[in-house]
Amino acid sequence: MKVWKAFAGSRRLRITCFALAGALLAASVVGLGYSVAAPTEEIPAKYEHRGQFDYTVYLKPSILYGDFIPTEEEEEEEVPMVFFRNIIQEVQLSFNYNFNSSQPLANVTNKVVVSVIAKNPGVWQKEMTQLEEIHAGTEFKVDFPLSLASLEQVVADIEQEIGISTTQRNFIIRAVVHTTAETALGKTIEDEFSYEFTAITTAKKLELKGDLEGSEEGSKEGIRYEGEGRFDYEVYLKPNQLYETDVLRSEAPPVAEPPAEPPASPQTLGPGLLYFPRIISNIKASFSYQFLCDRPISEQSQEVEITATIENPGQWSKSLVVVPETNKAGSFTISFPIDIQYFTMVIDAIGQEIGVRGSSHKIVIKADVRTVARTDLGMVNEVYTQTLSGKLEANTLTFDKELSGSQSGSIGGAAIPGASGEGGSRAPWIIGLVIALLALGYFGWSQTQLRLAPVSAGEAEAARARKKYRQMMVDVEELPGVKPTETVIPLNSLDDLVRIADDLVKPVLHQAEEGRHSYCIIDSGVRYLYVIET
Repeated sequence: MKVWKAFAGSRRLRITCFALAGALLAASVVGLGYSVAAPTEEIPAKYEHRGQFDYTVYLKPSILYGDFIPTEEEEEEEVPMVFFRNIIQEVQLSFNYNFNSSQPLANVTNKVVVSVIAKNPGVWQKEMTQLEEIHAGTEFKVDFPLSLASLEQVVADIEQEIGISTTQRNFIIRAVVHTTAETALGKTIEDEFSYEFTAITTAKKLELKGDLEGSEEGSKEGIRYEGEGRFDYEVYLKPNQLYETDVLRSEAPPVAEPPAEPPASPQTLGPGLLYFPRIISNIKASFSYQFLCDRPISEQSQEVEITATIENPGQWSKSLVVVPETNKAGSFTISFPIDIQYFTMVIDAIGQEIGVRGSSHKIVIKADVRTVARTDLGMVNEVYTQTLSGKLEANTLTFDKELSGSQSGSIGGAAIPGASGEGGSRAPWIIGLVIALLALGYFGWSQTQLRLAPVSAGEAEAARARKKYRQMMVDVEELPGVKPTETVIPLNSLDDLVRIADDLVKPVLHQAEEGRHSYCIIDSGVRYLYVIET
């Protein structure tokens, strides 16, 4: 206390103390400068994102890339379609139907109406319904008789009424199927298919003309579908010398098939070639990711999402999710398909919808990886993006030949002291420097008795937060924008936010703006937010 009074009472003493402390400071700085051979250097931690696309194109059997050689089709024995009425006992007909779609179906309902139309071409016709049924499923079969006597009696009655008769009677056998189907994605397909052939009768013969089977195709909202129908007949015969069988059928009896050969390995092509979509069966692709750092990594996690964008340059573009957002930890490889057939269906559907078609389309496969890694110098929280571009033309497909990519960055720094020089030991100079600084600080406080300018409560809280949670915070110039699907949860304290960060192993993002400090954590569509107003 006496020393303080003497110091406060003597201006000369105060000046002398300041001069001595200043001289000690100058001497310590000069001595320390000579004792250090090189200045202290700040070395940041360096890290790197590495990504690699890869794909394999699987082919259908082809002449171009395989040993497949087309063989001449054996001519099937023609089944007679002319029958002699004197030896016919009865005629039975059947109709088989099958419905196929490019997308899986959840429910299919078919209403079938089979009718016989008797006609005198250009004069009259009479339609008679033979059956009307409803069947569920993608395929069904119906049987019905062809009663020649009854049909010819109807024709005879009509000819007697109108006074016009012929020696040849014409009957059209027609099957109309009305199909209503619902796909697994909830889309509805509704269409009608018609199949027919002609039966011609005379006093001695029955002749069947026309194709007994047929198919009709259609499309709706990018879904392709096909209805296949087939008539079959069985003509039962009386005992006769002409045929060695008692029934003539439209289908030849089955023959034993040779044992199946083991399936050959699928033909494949590697990256960087010219591909032909017509002979592509499927494309299996993968994306590999690695995060490297020259400092130890205590924790790291990744979120990866893969999308495909189809573009008609200058006209339109459509984005599709190939792999939804998936959590990974450390280096990983994720597999996914490149469905060229589906992309073609989307292109056709959009072109039909808007009336604008293109001969060349761009396909971009994009991988977005958000990496959060904790090092001894701070947190890394970045999104790494890599793309694989392709070009789909009318009959060809190509991809970029460059499949790998990388992105470098740095964070924090590590102090590396220089080697000792000719100045010798640095310890005395460091001690003198510390004493001089303490003395000047004390003398300055005592002399001026400065009062710190008042600091706002918000700034004080922000300063305490930075000091307390420095290792968990990452300063950013601007926080990521709030997505439309993102949920924002405001919190009442920074301590609550830090506890959540510890639980989720996530960094706390900090943005300093004029008048406010914002702290947030983003996790799978949820944003936890705490704001300090200054």
